[in-house]
Amino acid sequence: KPKRRKRTKAKGMLLGERRDTGEIVDIKTSVLARHAAMLGSTGSGKTVMAKTVIEEAALAGIPSLILDPQGDLARLALTIDEKDLEEQGGDVERMKKLTSKMEVRIWTPLRSKGLPLCIDPFRSPPADLDVEEAITAWDMVAAGFSNLAGFDVEKTQGKVVKPFLYEILVHGTRLGLDVSDFQGLAKVVREPQENFTRALYPQCFVDDDDDDDEDSNAPPWDEIMLDHGLPAYDEMLPKSTRNDLARRLAAFSSGVNQLLFSNGVPIDIDSFCVPAMPGKVPMNIIYLNTIQDEAQKQYFVQELARELYNWMLTQQPAEGELKLLFFMDEVAPYLPPYPRNPPAKDLIKLIFKQARKYGVACVLATQNVSDVDYKILAQANTTFIGRFTQPQDVEKVRHLLKESGGDQDLVKQLPTLGPGQFQMVAPDVDPAPVPIQCRWLYTDHGSPLNEDQVEDVTSPEIRAWAKARSAGKGKARGKDAAVAASRGSSWSEDD
Repeated sequence: KPKRRKRTKAKGMLLGERRDTGEIVDIKTSVLARHAAMLGSTGSGKTVMAKTVIEEAALAGIPSLILDPQGDLARLALTIDEKDLEEQGGDVERMKKLTSKMEVRIWTPLRSKGLPLCIDPFRSPPADLDVEEAITAWDMVAAGFSNLAGFDVEKTQGKVVKPFLYEILVHGTRLGLDVSDFQGLAKVVREPQENFTRALYPQCFVDDDDDDDEDSNAPPWDEIMLDHGLPAYDEMLPKSTRNDLARRLAAFSSGVNQLLFSNGVPIDIDSFCVPAMPGKVPMNIIYLNTIQDEAQKQYFVQELARELYNWMLTQQPAEGELKLLFFMDEVAPYLPPYPRNPPAKDLIKLIFKQARKYGVACVLATQNVSDVDYKILAQANTTFIGRFTQPQDVEKVRHLLKESGGDQDLVKQLPTLGPGQFQMVAPDVDPAPVPIQCRWLYTDHGSPLNEDQVEDVTSPEIRAWAKARSAGKGKARGKDAAVAASRGSSWSEDD
């Protein structure tokens, strides 16, 4: 039944009330800086709990970047009726404040029903990285292209293709080769030593109808590679594999394959954080339903994570300020347990490890706790644990609590919890688990939005703002980052 007793005003993020005393539960935004996890089986209310955190972040002026695999989170674009909220004992004034502040943008990769969003896989890492950061960033770029071309970097062939592409991209960018689109990259991949020789000794080549370059005046290729700190590309990857890789890469420059890279606004974390309308707080919802192919979906999440990681490296240390809330719903496909290692997993682990320093709060949710890497779950300092009835999930929660020093007695209560009831394990808030009943949402909660509904809730103003940022504005060349990475990759101690 609705609670009608008068409550103390919330001083922070209002999450609900204690089930034992009725006191409100509010936390400081800084608690999220050490990350959070929403765990609970279907019907436990974990999506409602997650939406509550997102709403509260917006009220606190914190933009959000939300991965929405089903369309549940897209309903943040719809507000609740005031009377319904009043009947549930909700705070109408806070709801009005949220409505006036939030700017919901639903991004739809491959489609234009919402705001079309695309990947720029050739967007190079930022400048001013140190050698280790540059190597890591370029390694991510190479891993992305390897996986996109169908070479699993965890398997034998992928472990050879990725370092080959790394060297092509780093040294190609450093020396000014055309590796900034699929056709250009495919050309260099097919005949790397010839293309590098042409770039380094253009005066030695004369273009004619005869493609035989044996009579050029350039030094032998092996000498060129050695003199310029380049690897012997022909020895790194057999010609047959190079041709296969080049063919696969070139295929992404035409037909339906190119939509992922050309249709809409390139991923840009700065744009995600800045409102289109003054005074608003952006809520960026990535509606993954528009990507049907599972491999493409994995690649898209990987590239989104790469952009987020690169953006973090450009930020000044946050010193307690939260700049962005990064929320991932149903993370099991992207963060499975060892030994599975899908493309985005290492990147997301890296983001979790470093995000606090740069003011990014990471929150994830899953109903299949046994299907998620527990080492990542253990990095969440605040955990909301809802109803679980399956023994394997209960045991996994028990293991997580043991790792974090949590109360093992609460595990016995998990099968008895109702919708919206959680045990909040948050050492920064209370040394003991907090039995919480989630507050009523200020936005609508119901069945996932379909694509036509997404189109209906996308305003003309937001669509015009996004259109002005559409693809084709030019690419960051990243030469400085390539130079930094090449210093490390060639084991040079020179400055």
